[in-house]
Amino acid sequence: MSAFLTKSLGVVCPTCDFLNVVAAVRCMSCGNATDGSSAKTDQAPKLVPQPLQVQHEGSDKTVPMAKTPEAPPGLRRSQPAELGNTPAAPSSGRGVPARPTFQSSATPPPQAAPGPKFGLTVMAGPARGQRFRLGATGAQIGRAKGIILFPEDPFVSPLHATLTVRDGRLFLRDENSTSGIYASIAGQETVPAGGLFCTGLRLFRYVGAIEPAPAWNRADVLVYGAPVPNGVVHYSIEEVLLGDRAGRCVITPGPVLTIGQGRCDFSFPSDEGLAPRHCEVAPLPTGAMIRDLSGGLGTFVRITQERALKAGDRIRIGQQTLQVELLS
Repeated sequence: MSAFLTKSLGVVCPTCDFLNVVAAVRCMSCGNATDGSSAKTDQAPKLVPQPLQVQHEGSDKTVPMAKTPEAPPGLRRSQPAELGNTPAAPSSGRGVPARPTFQSSATPPPQAAPGPKFGLTVMAGPARGQRFRLGATGAQIGRAKGIILFPEDPFVSPLHATLTVRDGRLFLRDENSTSGIYASIAGQETVPAGGLFCTGLRLFRYVGAIEPAPAWNRADVLVYGAPVPNGVVHYSIEEVLLGDRAGRCVITPGPVLTIGQGRCDFSFPSDEGLAPRHCEVAPLPTGAMIRDLSGGLGTFVRITQERALKAGDRIRIGQQTLQVELLS
């Protein structure tokens, strides 16, 4: 190598390949001669750290302290040794530690699935064809109060009924209305004595069983009338006219009484809302069983307490017949 290059370039140690300063005689890393002739002889001996001695009070014994773990051999001098079992920072793949990410330990609350949405469609009456969408909690129906209003219907009370959505179901409650609320029956349903039900444009009251005739004492004076056979139970059903007045009445000992357009115990040929044989009424010890035979026209009973409704059920409020619908 020329003298010019030796004086201008650093010297590479032939032992450890460390690049030393210009004209270095010995390697600054390993201490060997840069010309490879001999090992470093004047290198100061390395100091080996000795464990510290600890002596407890009142004792002659000396206990060595725990030895600090040495850094791994491949660790650079400028990099401090990792302590304990602390995990190394993750790398992004470019030689730069990745930025730590933080995630909340709190689990977000589960999202409740939206409940079903209900609506009402007016199937018959002056407001036929109108549709109403109920709110998430329901709606109120009346002539002057509520969300669904029928201001021109004289049979609707100012606040007539309340519809409530609870636990994904729809419930109907009468708000002490004058004309009442009537709900369609599915197949058959029981009504108590004095209960009201309607078919077509007709309203009926199941009166119940007639009391047996009292024993006749010839000394008593009786009012004229047809005799009631002894030993046979008779029951009565009457038609209710406008203003809660009594209309036609049928008294029969038979097991079943029929209502329809023709050839029935109660026949109304001019009522287009009735089927030829619309319903049957069978007496029971505590009331009567009403069986719907209308083929979809519907038989309705007056509700006296909160009633659960489902899609397809129909209710009568005043002159309006409304059907419950399940909206998408």
